[in-house]
Amino acid sequence: MARRTKLETHLSPEQLKQRYQAATDRAERNHFQTLWLISQGHTQAEAAQIVGYSERWVHQLVKRYNADGVASMRDLRHEHIGAARALDKEGEDELSAALQARPADGGIWTSRKTAAWISGRLGRKVSTTSGWRTLRRLGHTPKRPRPRHKLSDPEAQEAFKEAPAEAGGRSTGAAP
Repeated sequence: MARRTKLETHLSPEQLKQRYQAATDRAERNHFQTLWLISQGHTQAEAAQIVGYSERWVHQLVKRYNADGVASMRDLRHEHIGAARALDKEGEDELSAALQARPADGGIWTSRKTAAWISGRLGRKVSTTSGWRTLRRLGHTPKRPRPRHKLSDPEAQEAFKEAPAEAGGRSTGAAP
């Protein structure tokens, strides 16, 4: 028979149940449900199976609860603010002004060109993904020229239009 887990008495089983039922955050609700189940006499393995967590994670929850109490049951992912932006507000304003004109090479603004502009301003390498995200945040869509087809044979185009739908052509709606 599995060994029962001892919980510190930070909250009574009834209070754990109330916290579990009142929680609006899904992770916090599952944390309190797990603790409530253990306070009802379930093993960590049983509680893990009921809430869908691994036994290792349930063990970690119990350790956190026993050591730090109720405050440790909140979802810590909400406290992660993410990576800092490449440009501050002043830098974004400068880039926004630069986006109103053509880039130095005379083409169009792309993610790569935006990343190069940011890299030049910061003095360090910036990824094209960061350039793309910055363009999007400033309300611009990254542009890429469409490829021009080398073969613009009118007969081939017409044959494609008239091909049956099963062969990969568009259906014209006409009967065969």
